[in-house]
Amino acid sequence: MSEARAVIDKVRDLKSTSDTLSMKKKKGTITGGFIGMAAGLLYGVAKSYNLVSSAFIGAIIGGIASHLLLPNTDEE
Repeated sequence: MSEARAVIDKVRDLKSTSDTLSMKKKKGTITGGFIGMAAGLLYGVAKSYNLVSSAFIGAIIGGIASHLLLPNTDEE
């Protein structure tokens, strides 16, 4: 039973140290890219543009915007 407790404690330690501000920023940038892609798709449908191109451009714009808006980290 004590071995299982030790494994659980090690997993909790790893989880608590892996959830840093830089990880949150990376997750936020990826999320912003997906939101931008969805917005690009909607824009492409509304204006009858190429959907792949508009989704790609929207993902780039969304990723850059969220990267610039999220707080900077000193870990990099």
